[in-house]
Amino acid sequence: MEKLIISTFLAILSSMSFGIIANVPKRALLGNAVTGGLSWILYYLINELTRSIVISNMTAAIIIGVVGLLFAQKLKLPVSTIYVGSLISLVPGGMAFTSITMIHDNNITVVLSYVFNTLLVAISLAVGLGVANQINKYLLKIIMSS
Repeated sequence: MEKLIISTFLAILSSMSFGIIANVPKRALLGNAVTGGLSWILYYLINELTRSIVISNMTAAIIIGVVGLLFAQKLKLPVSTIYVGSLISLVPGGMAFTSITMIHDNNITVVLSYVFNTLLVAISLAVGLGVANQINKYLLKIIMSS
């Protein structure tokens, strides 16, 4: 439980910090932090249950897509300003870096494994945001019809 709390705090901090670095409007930073924190909690819990980087990243990306759109609409901002900071804790940069540094060891099997996992995470994030977009369209239809 302590690990979840600490890692969630760091995810919130990294979401806000990357939002600052990416020069998003100040009013978007809270949306970045909340969305990044919620997505990290879900990622962590699902990863603990399934040990699947694909399922946990895709689910976290769906949360970013749905919650991020809510913040973007409330703050009257483009949704990308919320996505920018929120996705940073899920992006497989460390995995990509490790795969490049492993080339030096001449172990092609390990390198390909890291590259494959990096691609899986990147694809699962993209699919998760696409699914979230469809969920948002469906929810918008329901809201407009009532």
